[in-house]
Amino acid sequence: MRATSANSASRAAGFTLLEIIIALVLVAILISASLPYLFDSYASAEGDRASEAITGKARDTRLLAIQKGEMQRLILTPSGIKGMALPSGWTLEVKGLNDSKFHPPGREQAWNFSSAGICEPLVIRLRKGDKTLETSFDALTAQPLHDDN
Repeated sequence: MRATSANSASRAAGFTLLEIIIALVLVAILISASLPYLFDSYASAEGDRASEAITGKARDTRLLAIQKGEMQRLILTPSGIKGMALPSGWTLEVKGLNDSKFHPPGREQAWNFSSAGICEPLVIRLRKGDKTLETSFDALTAQPLHDDN
Protein backbone atom coordinates (compact mmCIF):
# COMPACT_ATOMS: atom_id res chain seq x y z
CA MET A 1 0.00 0.00 0.00
CA ARG A 2 2.78 2.32 0.80
CA ALA A 3 4.51 1.71 -2.54
CA THR A 4 1.38 2.75 -4.43
CA SER A 5 1.09 6.12 -2.70
CA ALA A 6 4.81 6.83 -3.19
CA ASN A 7 4.50 5.97 -6.89
CA SER A 8 1.52 8.30 -7.42
CA ALA A 9 3.27 11.10 -5.50
CA SER A 10 6.36 10.93 -7.72
CA ARG A 11 4.24 10.84 -10.87
CA ALA A 12 2.32 14.00 -9.87
CA ALA A 13 5.48 16.01 -9.16
CA GLY A 14 6.69 16.47 -12.77
CA PHE A 15 5.50 17.36 -16.26
CA THR A 16 4.96 14.86 -19.00
CA LEU A 17 6.83 15.10 -22.27
CA LEU A 18 3.56 15.92 -24.04
CA GLU A 19 2.91 18.90 -21.72
CA ILE A 20 6.42 20.25 -22.34
CA ILE A 21 6.05 19.89 -26.12
CA ILE A 22 2.68 21.70 -26.05
CA ALA A 23 4.17 24.55 -24.01
CA LEU A 24 7.11 24.89 -26.42
CA VAL A 25 4.79 24.89 -29.44
CA LEU A 26 2.71 27.69 -27.87
CA VAL A 27 5.85 29.75 -27.18
CA ALA A 28 7.04 29.21 -30.76
CA ILE A 29 3.66 30.38 -32.11
CA LEU A 30 3.77 33.53 -29.99
CA ILE A 31 7.33 34.33 -31.07
CA SER A 32 6.60 33.79 -34.76
CA ALA A 33 3.52 36.02 -34.51
CA SER A 34 5.55 38.86 -32.96
CA LEU A 35 8.53 38.76 -35.38
CA PRO A 36 6.92 40.95 -38.10
CA TYR A 37 6.25 43.64 -35.51
CA LEU A 38 9.83 43.50 -34.28
CA PHE A 39 11.24 43.85 -37.80
CA ASP A 40 8.79 46.67 -38.54
CA SER A 41 9.81 48.61 -35.44
CA TYR A 42 13.49 48.11 -36.28
CA ALA A 43 12.98 49.50 -39.81
CA SER A 44 11.04 52.48 -38.46
CA ALA A 45 13.74 53.22 -35.89
CA GLU A 46 16.36 53.03 -38.65
CA GLY A 47 14.44 55.61 -40.69
CA ASP A 48 13.95 57.84 -37.64
CA ARG A 49 17.70 57.82 -36.98
CA ALA A 50 18.40 58.73 -40.62
CA SER A 51 15.87 61.58 -40.48
CA GLU A 52 17.44 62.88 -37.26
CA ALA A 53 20.89 62.71 -38.86
CA ILE A 54 19.69 64.80 -41.82
CA THR A 55 18.09 67.29 -39.43
CA GLY A 56 21.37 67.56 -37.51
CA LYS A 57 23.36 68.04 -40.72
CA ALA A 58 21.00 70.85 -41.82
CA ARG A 59 21.33 72.54 -38.43
CA ASP A 60 25.13 72.26 -38.51
CA THR A 61 25.32 73.59 -42.08
CA ARG A 62 23.12 76.56 -41.17
CA LEU A 63 25.31 77.39 -38.16
CA LEU A 64 28.44 77.11 -40.30
CA ALA A 65 26.95 79.50 -42.87
CA ILE A 66 26.21 82.05 -40.14
CA GLN A 67 29.61 81.66 -38.48
CA LYS A 68 31.60 81.95 -41.71
CA GLY A 69 29.33 84.61 -43.19
CA GLU A 70 29.15 82.78 -46.51
CA MET A 71 26.76 80.47 -48.29
CA GLN A 72 27.02 76.77 -47.46
CA ARG A 73 25.37 73.91 -49.31
CA LEU A 74 24.37 70.34 -48.78
CA ILE A 75 24.52 68.16 -51.91
CA LEU A 76 21.44 65.92 -52.02
CA THR A 77 21.52 62.52 -53.68
CA PRO A 78 18.94 59.73 -53.89
CA SER A 79 21.06 57.77 -51.40
CA GLY A 80 21.29 60.60 -48.86
CA ILE A 81 23.42 63.68 -48.42
CA LYS A 82 26.89 63.75 -49.95
CA GLY A 83 29.21 62.36 -47.29
CA MET A 84 26.34 60.80 -45.31
CA ALA A 85 24.63 57.78 -46.83
CA LEU A 86 21.23 56.51 -45.75
CA PRO A 87 20.84 53.04 -44.23
CA SER A 88 20.61 50.19 -46.71
CA GLY A 89 17.38 50.13 -48.69
CA TRP A 90 16.33 53.72 -47.86
CA THR A 91 16.09 56.39 -50.56
CA LEU A 92 15.75 60.16 -50.39
CA GLU A 93 13.14 62.21 -52.25
CA VAL A 94 12.66 65.96 -52.04
CA LYS A 95 9.92 68.49 -52.65
CA GLY A 96 11.03 72.10 -52.92
CA LEU A 97 9.02 75.29 -52.70
CA ASN A 98 7.94 75.22 -56.36
CA ASP A 99 7.59 71.44 -56.72
CA SER A 100 4.16 69.87 -56.94
CA LYS A 101 5.33 66.38 -55.98
CA PHE A 102 8.28 64.49 -54.52
CA HIS A 103 11.15 63.49 -56.77
CA PRO A 104 14.66 62.08 -56.37
CA PRO A 105 17.27 64.83 -56.10
CA GLY A 106 18.77 65.79 -59.45
CA ARG A 107 22.44 65.51 -60.24
CA GLU A 108 24.38 67.69 -57.79
CA GLN A 109 21.16 69.20 -56.43
CA ALA A 110 22.10 71.48 -53.56
CA TRP A 111 20.25 72.70 -50.50
CA ASN A 112 21.67 76.20 -50.02
CA PHE A 113 22.05 78.03 -46.70
CA SER A 114 22.72 81.78 -46.94
CA SER A 115 25.12 83.65 -44.69
CA ALA A 116 22.06 84.82 -42.73
CA GLY A 117 21.10 81.19 -42.10
CA ILE A 118 18.10 81.24 -44.43
CA CYS A 119 17.56 78.16 -46.56
CA GLU A 120 15.11 76.97 -49.17
CA PRO A 121 12.01 75.51 -47.53
CA LEU A 122 12.25 71.82 -48.25
CA VAL A 123 10.34 68.64 -47.52
CA ILE A 124 12.41 65.48 -47.40
CA ARG A 125 10.89 62.04 -47.73
CA LEU A 126 12.77 58.91 -46.75
CA ARG A 127 11.38 55.76 -48.31
CA LYS A 128 11.97 52.05 -47.89
CA GLY A 129 9.41 49.80 -49.52
CA ASP A 130 6.00 50.88 -48.22
CA LYS A 131 7.46 52.89 -45.33
CA THR A 132 7.83 56.65 -45.70
CA LEU A 133 9.01 59.37 -43.35
CA GLU A 134 8.49 63.00 -44.27
CA THR A 135 10.20 65.98 -42.66
CA SER A 136 9.43 69.61 -43.55
CA PHE A 137 12.09 72.21 -42.81
CA ASP A 138 11.50 75.85 -41.89
CA ALA A 139 13.17 78.36 -44.21
CA LEU A 140 14.38 80.63 -41.41
CA THR A 141 15.71 78.11 -38.93
CA ALA A 142 16.25 74.92 -40.96
CA GLN A 143 14.50 73.14 -38.11
CA PRO A 144 11.90 70.45 -38.77
CA LEU A 145 8.31 71.64 -38.70
CA HIS A 146 5.96 69.58 -36.56
CA ASP A 147 2.26 69.15 -37.20
CA ASP A 148 0.16 69.94 -34.15
CA ASN A 149 -2.68 67.61 -35.20
